[in-house]
Amino acid sequence: MKKGLLLTLLLGFGFWSFGQNLLKTDYKQNNQPVEPNYATAERTAQPTGPLSYHKGDKGNVSLVTVGYSANVYTALVEQQSAVSINESLDLIQVTHRGKVGSNSALSSGDIISNISTDGGNTWHGFPIISAANGYYCRYPSGAIFNPAANANVSDAFGIAVGPCTDGANWVKTFGASIKFDSTSADGTFFDSHGSLIRMGMSVTSDDKVHVIGTAYKSTPVYLLDTAYLMTGTFNVTNSNFDWSFTKFKPNFIADTDGGAFAYVWAFNTAWSADGTIGYVWTIGRDSSLDVRSYQPIVWKSINSGSTWSKMPVYDFSNLSVITDYLQPMKGVSPDQSRPNFSSTMEGVVDANGNLHLIALVKASSSDNIDSLGYSYYVANSSLSNPIFDVYTTSAGWNARHLGDIYTIAVPAAESGYGSGTNAIGWDSRLQAAKSADGTKIFASWADTDTTMAPTGASNLLLNMFPDIYAVGWDVVSNKQTETTNFTIGTSLYGDCYFHYMSDLVFTDNGTYTLPITEIDKDNDPGAPITHNYIKGISFVDADFITNSGFNSTVNNQISVSQNRPNPFTTNTQIDVNLDKASNLSIEVINITGQKVYEMNYGTKNSGTHTLNLNAGNLANGVYFYTVRAGKTTVTKKMIVN
Repeated sequence: MKKGLLLTLLLGFGFWSFGQNLLKTDYKQNNQPVEPNYATAERTAQPTGPLSYHKGDKGNVSLVTVGYSANVYTALVEQQSAVSINESLDLIQVTHRGKVGSNSALSSGDIISNISTDGGNTWHGFPIISAANGYYCRYPSGAIFNPAANANVSDAFGIAVGPCTDGANWVKTFGASIKFDSTSADGTFFDSHGSLIRMGMSVTSDDKVHVIGTAYKSTPVYLLDTAYLMTGTFNVTNSNFDWSFTKFKPNFIADTDGGAFAYVWAFNTAWSADGTIGYVWTIGRDSSLDVRSYQPIVWKSINSGSTWSKMPVYDFSNLSVITDYLQPMKGVSPDQSRPNFSSTMEGVVDANGNLHLIALVKASSSDNIDSLGYSYYVANSSLSNPIFDVYTTSAGWNARHLGDIYTIAVPAAESGYGSGTNAIGWDSRLQAAKSADGTKIFASWADTDTTMAPTGASNLLLNMFPDIYAVGWDVVSNKQTETTNFTIGTSLYGDCYFHYMSDLVFTDNGTYTLPITEIDKDNDPGAPITHNYIKGISFVDADFITNSGFNSTVNNQISVSQNRPNPFTTNTQIDVNLDKASNLSIEVINITGQKVYEMNYGTKNSGTHTLNLNAGNLANGVYFYTVRAGKTTVTKKMIVN
């Protein structure tokens, strides 16, 4: 959906309210959407035009067509590893389902590997595994395996793993590999044990590939059976992979209807570069320590996956760096905030073997036993939902605020993408990556400019027209980049749907390029889609700044620090950095939404300004301060005691 259609949809949303009401809506994490099985809903049309190259309107962001799929049912699962790179070979791979039509022998049940060796300018595609024996491949993850000391792209391998359908049910798991000279093709269909294995695929230098999935039953409730970790070990003799499976049987608290308090699709895995240290995680409420909200539950291996141990369940409400951004629970005195982790979470392992979970964290709604699965969504766009890097340390856990999401996931019923039971929605699709040496961590996500976002039926701003946002931080220097919207003001503005990012980034003399794809789509999920590679999303060393307390906004015109000190009794200070001269103001509201303070500072020049706030007339409690520069706002929480 490109610019013309974008304008049409914006006009079509004119009947919706664009008001910024301070409304909090509860959301129950345990109600999981049913994953569609569109095995029989195939189309035979396909795009037949030449590869297209779309130049951005500013900067160096541009779009290159990679390939096509018969429909969108290859890109719905954000934890898939659809994009992978090998830095030593300057190689990029995009893995997806095939296309169908008179001009192609490839069916939608085949899996395609598209590779580029020139930075994404041109692409070459070929099948990595084909449908066979009534098994049709779906939702693939892909990776690149490069044998030790190899310097030739033709001698490297593409790997793909994913679930198979027989047209009615999920019946098999496929594991496939092929040499990039199109030899040594190998594909195997395994018993699926009811699991859909496709999450967190990665390759380690010990000649192994790792990927995970879960077995569950959706009727009558989501019953988690077992998580399966699938490991492929390269067989030098046969030039293929030997596959093995490890089962995890988590011990979650059970609901009254028998459903586990665990988000079954949130299982994921990440590994150190050498494959020695591995992590498996999900979110849930664990029987060993019930912290009364959905929080990460993690298993760790320090012997290449031979044995696993569950890490002690941690109460993340002990981390003020997280709770400072969250609304307090209802009916609890004194005010308390408890994190409720979203299933939108990915991870990487850094140079020190520590796990970094890039997570969207919302506020738990209540401490009441009947409401432990609920969390807050906040309707005012200036009260955002924060993103954190939540990471392990030698002393336990810590967190770092990376950015904010200002809109909510688009419900299928309001997306306009399909209708009825065939409608498809989408969320922010958080993605995680690292540099090859593990010293720099990157996150990307999709969010809609709040000046464009329509208000949905729940009075919340919808992520209807997503842009690509990204941020990075250096785990050695502790410096962080600003959160950056890379597609605003370009031909991709508001049009980056179902994006994927590689788990590794390219590093070149202080430039860090994030390999990211998105798709072109129309209004029918069953219609053909185009996979595109986005060129030009990168940071440089100079982008990693010392002051990481600043928080960029949607329009990248204003940065605001957390007030200091916080909590405070009488006076506190807030640093504001303006990209350009703007009218600057601040207002403070209490937790009921009442305005208790405001000040307009008039027009201020670009640069850093310090705002002094006196709390002499404020009662003890939790407040939210909103700094506004022009049409751009940033809101943070502060505490008066």
